[in-house]
Amino acid sequence: MGKVKPLNQKNVGLLGTVLGSLLVGVPAIPFAASAAPSPILNPCPRIFYEEPFNTKRLAPEGCPPNSATRLLSTQASNSEELPGRDLTPNRIVPADAPTTPARVVPTPNQPGVAVRGATPGVTNSPGTAEIPAQPPLPENRANAIATVMPMDGNVNVRLKNNTNALITYEAIGYTRRRFLPAGQEVVLRNLPVPVTITTVRQDKGLVDVTPVSSQKGLLEVSLNESKNLDDNAGALRIQTDGQVFLN
Repeated sequence: MGKVKPLNQKNVGLLGTVLGSLLVGVPAIPFAASAAPSPILNPCPRIFYEEPFNTKRLAPEGCPPNSATRLLSTQASNSEELPGRDLTPNRIVPADAPTTPARVVPTPNQPGVAVRGATPGVTNSPGTAEIPAQPPLPENRANAIATVMPMDGNVNVRLKNNTNALITYEAIGYTRRRFLPAGQEVVLRNLPVPVTITTVRQDKGLVDVTPVSSQKGLLEVSLNESKNLDDNAGALRIQTDGQVFLN
């Protein structure tokens, strides 16, 4: 009968050391791989510093300024002496921002007659009636420069800034003063007629206000640079019948 040969204690110890190293090393490999840091997204993409985005889009907040950002900053600094600058919003209103109808205030002496565009918080002294704003008489105004067909008494007006300057615009009685950057356009929707729209270049330059097209309920207006003093009318007025005048 054969005898069982006893295990060599030295060989057993060596085998245990090898197996232990394998057990420790195997889970360490995926752990080291999973511990690798993930790539960090660039908060200032290079595309904002290349054309056409360099001159057409503002750089992200916190990033170095590109050409468009520097131009907007320069134009805003040039408007410090603009009359009524304290009434100008400190942000650019989105192009699709809704217009807000002005409060209608009845006149004390004429029941059923109202004044559109009255200033909130301002009241007349006792016995003084508010006088509705009247459009210029036919003999005192120039010929109409365009005609638009109102829809249910309302019109939409698209303004396109073709100058190299920031323009401030306002639909009197319906919007606050808003900014329109160079090369941008905005649509004022559902403006009740009659309505007056003012435009001012914040670099104190002149504006050529030119209606370029009109369709049912929509008037498109181009705002161009001008050296002619006659073009700086400053106010575009749309009458109840859709006739358009420069005041």
